[in-house]
Amino acid sequence: MTDSLNDLAQSNSEPSPSQTTRHLAYGEAAVMLIECLMLILVEQRLLTTQQMIAAIESAIATKRQMVQDGEHPNISAVAAGVLSAIANSLAAGGGTRAR
Repeated sequence: MTDSLNDLAQSNSEPSPSQTTRHLAYGEAAVMLIECLMLILVEQRLLTTQQMIAAIESAIATKRQMVQDGEHPNISAVAAGVLSAIANSLAAGGGTRAR
């Protein structure tokens, strides 16, 4: 996978992305994918919006505990904020989106 990313960057005459940029891009893509999958699960009535929010709240609690335990506190605090934003977005949208 890494080679194909480098090939793509080089074929566009752009420098290959730094490791940090690559990791951030993977993280952003993963979050977007998970959000889309969560919406599909709710739309297909496989899970309710409340079940999804409960799962996210569990992840938030884990990240907050990691902050208290000193496990990558800066990253864990930001992750808890990102998770809160996702839960709020899901709650506000009610699990529906335009097709």
